[in-house]
Amino acid sequence: MSRVVLRPVVLFLTVMTIVIAVTIAAGTAGIVTVDIIRGYSNGATYYSKGHLSAITALYRFARTGEERDYEVYRNRIHPTLSTGVAREALDAEDMPIQNSYPFLIQGNNHPDDVGGLAWLYRVFKETPLFSPVLETWALADERVKQIDAQADRLRHLILTEPENLDARREVVRNIERIDADLIRLEETFSLQLGSTARLLSSYLLWGLVALGLLLTVLIWVLGIVIGRRLKAARDTIRDRESRLADIVEVAADWVWETDADHRYTFLSQRFEHVVGLSTAEFLGRKRTEFALSESDEHWQRHLDDLAMHRPFRGFEFVFRGPDGKDRHFRINGKPVFDANGCFIGYRGTGSDIAEAVAAQREVAEKQVLLEATFHHMAQGISVFDANFTAVAFNQHFLELLDLPEGRFAPGDSLETFVRFNAERGEYGPGEIDKLIAERVAEASRLEPRDFERVRPNGTVLEVSGRPLPNGGFVTTYTDVTERNRVTEELRSAKFAAEMANQAKTLFLANMSHELRTPLNAVIGFSSLLTKKSFGPLSDRYVGYAEDIQQSGQHLLSVINDILDLSKVEIGQVDVSPEEVSPWAIAEGSFRLLQQKADASGIALVNETPVDAPGLFADKRLLSQILLNLVGNAVKFSNRGGTVRVRYVMTADGRAGMAIHDEGVGMEPDQITQALQPFEQLDTGYARMHEGTGLGLSLVQRYLDLHGGELSISSEPDRGTVVTILFPAPSIMAAAGRS
Repeated sequence: MSRVVLRPVVLFLTVMTIVIAVTIAAGTAGIVTVDIIRGYSNGATYYSKGHLSAITALYRFARTGEERDYEVYRNRIHPTLSTGVAREALDAEDMPIQNSYPFLIQGNNHPDDVGGLAWLYRVFKETPLFSPVLETWALADERVKQIDAQADRLRHLILTEPENLDARREVVRNIERIDADLIRLEETFSLQLGSTARLLSSYLLWGLVALGLLLTVLIWVLGIVIGRRLKAARDTIRDRESRLADIVEVAADWVWETDADHRYTFLSQRFEHVVGLSTAEFLGRKRTEFALSESDEHWQRHLDDLAMHRPFRGFEFVFRGPDGKDRHFRINGKPVFDANGCFIGYRGTGSDIAEAVAAQREVAEKQVLLEATFHHMAQGISVFDANFTAVAFNQHFLELLDLPEGRFAPGDSLETFVRFNAERGEYGPGEIDKLIAERVAEASRLEPRDFERVRPNGTVLEVSGRPLPNGGFVTTYTDVTERNRVTEELRSAKFAAEMANQAKTLFLANMSHELRTPLNAVIGFSSLLTKKSFGPLSDRYVGYAEDIQQSGQHLLSVINDILDLSKVEIGQVDVSPEEVSPWAIAEGSFRLLQQKADASGIALVNETPVDAPGLFADKRLLSQILLNLVGNAVKFSNRGGTVRVRYVMTADGRAGMAIHDEGVGMEPDQITQALQPFEQLDTGYARMHEGTGLGLSLVQRYLDLHGGELSISSEPDRGTVVTILFPAPSIMAAAGRS
């Protein structure tokens, strides 16, 4: 029988064997399952009998109060309780199934049945077929536990309160109620178990019928398939030679054959498409007659293979065509022998490899270019493979590390390089082998590394190592000695500038303290003169005294601003956040600035609600912030204008205040200028007012100490809105704790 016909027969027999095995397995499983259900039915009977006999003993105990009746109850309820313990062990997936066997046996189940009972429970407890039965079992176990609890309570009453008959009757009524529910559950369990057994029998019956129908269908299919396969086999045999010929013609390679003298006897039509010449020009000729011999050794090995009738693969030769262009070919050959073992020639395949040769040349040229680039880079480079063997390194690598030329070569181990450096003191003092082991272990972790290495001669190298995808690593070395020198000079210059700035700040602070003492005297004595405290003065002298007092107060205000800014810069301002009423702070600033506002014809309006949520800020600094901002608003408002203070809150929980004026306003670039220390807006209106230009700068510094935010919105001749925001109390408190 042919293989084409034999295959479906084997397939049919295999499928039939599987179907028969499934049938036997299904029948066996059905018998075993039914037998297990029988075991469940027997267990249910023992369960019910044990429960009923225990209840009878319990009722007798309730009447007599005799301890022996209670012992009878305990002995009879024990099998039922043991069955519940077995079920709980089976529910615990992490416990071995064998843990349930002793409890099932104590529940009066036959030892030969307990294995099947436990297996069926563990395997099918989640299936729709068995889960209702097992759920009923679990409910029955709960009722048994409840009866046992009532029994313990009854015994306790009899022992401690023998005369309390009402309590005893109450317990008996509870037992009767639970017992009735338990009997109902036992009946339900039996009905469900019977229903499950009937369903299983039905499934097995229909499964066996289906398998029988399947065998019948397979027999019919086998007959049809064998008939078709016989016809297909005949068609295949008839078309095989034709198909093979077509494949030979359309294949990318051409097919050739030679006789015993190695003369071509056959070349497929594909040869003409590749070479561009007729096959007639090559038939009857040897390969050596038209191929260029580029390497005598190469050709000699090929001729030896031919003489010894050995198969060969990948032999390459060059053929120069009529157009003068060289064509590169690769051929494979297999010797052919007749029935008597006599050599009759070669047959094989050939392909045009002109594109592959061109690609190899391009790769070689790029390799030369890559090597030239590698060796002429300004950085030193070394490459080690997965075995920590040197693959390549350039001249700069040797120069930067002062490695003797000719001392090292690709193929040397990493340990060779490390040992050389350790022995000449590159890694400092220490045991040579320990220094080597540490650095080889560090490299073996194959982790990216970036660090600077100072050589004994003072040269600083920036070393950057990266692991390679297939193991090993590449490392670059850059001489950064000069760069580090410049960086250090810049760092020193920066430090000197910071020290000079700090000295300036300390000078301003000390100078401010020195100036405040005489200024206080000037202001105090001028105040006495204006008030004529020591006698009458002419109006002219009083006017001079008032001018002296105003100038002294202005100068004191300037000095105070400078002193406050200096304290902030040198970190002498402490922040003590507390809950502050925004309405009260606004009212306080208005009281201090009311006289100035009245003199300028400016109305001060506090639009902050009295019950506005408190701001979590330093009260003294917040008061100074608001005085500066409201004072600025009054200073740059037109006569008859209004300055308003409002309470604001953002969606992210920040709260603060906004100061609105209807004054001269600012351009966007002027806002940035106004925030710089000692900067005043260079406008005609602004120059009419005195000041140091420190007000907004101080406000910004105070808000920074709180972790707050200052924003300014302004338009020329339309007024200005300055908004201050403080973090949410929880954020501010956390910042204070840190």
